[in-house]
This record gives sequence, structure tokens and C-alpha cells, in this order.
Amino acid sequence: MKNHKRCLGFLLLLISSFFMGSCGSKDENKEIKIKAPAIQLDIQRLDQSIANSQNVQQIDSILRKHPEVLQAYFSVGTNRSSELAKNFFALFQNPALRKFYEQSQEPAYFGGKVLEKELQAAFQEIKNEFPQAKIPKIRTVFTGFGAVGNFKTQHLVVSDSLIVIGLDYFMGKNGLYLPQNVYDYQLRRLEPRALVGQILLLYAGYFNQHEAENASMLSDMIWYGKSYAFAKKMAPSLADSLLFGYTQTELTESEMFQQEIWEHFIDQSLLYKQDEFTKAKYLGERPKTIEIGPACPGSIGRWLGWKIIDAYQSNHPNENLAEVMAKPDANQLFQASGYRGKAKE
Repeated sequence: MKNHKRCLGFLLLLISSFFMGSCGSKDENKEIKIKAPAIQLDIQRLDQSIANSQNVQQIDSILRKHPEVLQAYFSVGTNRSSELAKNFFALFQNPALRKFYEQSQEPAYFGGKVLEKELQAAFQEIKNEFPQAKIPKIRTVFTGFGAVGNFKTQHLVVSDSLIVIGLDYFMGKNGLYLPQNVYDYQLRRLEPRALVGQILLLYAGYFNQHEAENASMLSDMIWYGKSYAFAKKMAPSLADSLLFGYTQTELTESEMFQQEIWEHFIDQSLLYKQDEFTKAKYLGERPKTIEIGPACPGSIGRWLGWKIIDAYQSNHPNENLAEVMAKPDANQLFQASGYRGKAKE
């Protein structure tokens, strides 16, 4: 009888252990599914397909299969695809352009699946943080900075359903040719390894809640700050110099003198200014923010907005990025950040 009781007790222990273990496995599996949903990124290298085409008709066929690219990137319909195809074919017969394109296919640029891997990793992380996010289709083109006739081109088109990348615009300072009217401080964000970060900054807008009407300087600073936090989360290995477009010296000195930068914003009562002229001085595209000092980098208000959001996230470790991005009240985020120009210790 005693042996029977012992066996029964041992059996009950095994059963309870099994169910406890099963519950733990289910929880672990659930956590894995939440953190790592599988995505299959739809990316097509139209730059390669067009460059390898043997005639105009092949290029025209490619373009007609992608009317969304014609509309979004070139701002035309399929009725002009044959004209564009003819221009593309002529362009790739040009030895100088062909050499420029071949440079883009080197591993240091966009060859060897480097771009595809970087984009896959970034959008995988987006899906981790925002499970309901739409994952856009991605298409690449190479036009020699718009040398395809009377057609509009640009470096990036980003929507929640489609991203079109002009790879030629992201060849950086070592590219055989540089885009016109682009200055050195802007070129830093057009390096090949900066591309994914610039995409993420634009894509962040679909998650970044913002009170845009009558927006103050602080409101715009916080909006930029959240966008930078988004990009850094999705591409953690991306260098700050490529994301912000600052030199290493500018990054170091901005950190070193951030108390002085902050005091300028307070002394000049800038945080709640709403006029666009004043905001442009601190948030717009400029080589330097001379109002603060001759060495202060441009768009310093954007960088300062990121410092505020970084401080907020440090003070609220239990809030995930999606929760931070969903907060539209810039003043509330600022007050809760505790940031007053102090660097994190």
C-alpha cells in the first residue's frame, strides 16, 4: 500500500511538472512569436534588370510591370514608359554612366546583397516593434541623377506601401560622380551605408504622432527626436555620423557643449517659438548653426530633440518604442524626460 502511494505521488509530481513545463514552453514560444515574426521583404533591383536589358523593348516591359514606380518616382503613367525606356537604353550605352553604375554594384556600395540584408534586418525589427505595420515593397533604380530626359527623379520615395530608391544619389563622396547642388554636410547622409537610416527617418513618420498645427520649436524638435530614436532602434549598428550627417568632431563637441547649446535655447526663449523663420535657423538644412557658434553644426535642434527623447526613454524603461512614438504631446514628453541640457552620466 505504501509503495502504491509512493508511485501515485511520484506520478502526480511528474504530471504537475509536465504541465508547468508546458506552460513555460508556451509562454516562451509566444514571446518568440511576438519578438521575431518572420517577414519576406519584397525587394526588386530594377536597376540591375534595366542595366542588363538587351534592347528598348525589354526595358519597356520592365517599366510596364511596375506602374507604381513610374507614378511614384518618375511622376508619369504607362503611356510614357516607351519614351523612358528609350532614354534608359541610350543612357546605359554611355561608357561613363556604365562605369558609374558598375561602381554601384561593388560590395562597398550596393553589390553582393549588402543592401538587401540591411533592409531585411531593419524591417524585421520594425515588425518586431510594430506587429501591425505594413511592410512596403522596395524597388531600386539608377538614372544618373535624372539623365533620362524630361522625367522627375529624386533620391528617395517613401510611403507605407512602396519605397523607391535612386541608388545613384547614395554613392557618397567616393562615387565617380556627385549629385548637383549637394553640399559636403548633406553628402554625409548620402553615403551608401547611410541609405537605410535615411529610409527609416522618413518611414518613422507613419508611427510618429505629432501635433502639427501651430507647432512650436519644441514640438518639431520632439518629432525629429522620435524619428531618430526610431531609426537608431531599427538600425542599431548605424553610425551616428551617417544618421545625423555630423562629422565625428561635431558629434563629440555637441555632446561636450550640450549644456551651452541648451542654455542658448532657454536664454533666447526658443522652445515655444512658432514662426517658421526662427525654426528654420535651428531645424533646417544648414552647414552651421551660427547663432550658437561658428562650429555648431546645422539642424542642431533636431539633435537636441533626440537628446530629449533619449532622456525620456532612459527615465521610462518600461515604455516600448511604439508607446513613445504614439505620444503626440511634445511638452508632456519634454517635462517627463527631465532633460535640462545634462549629458547622461
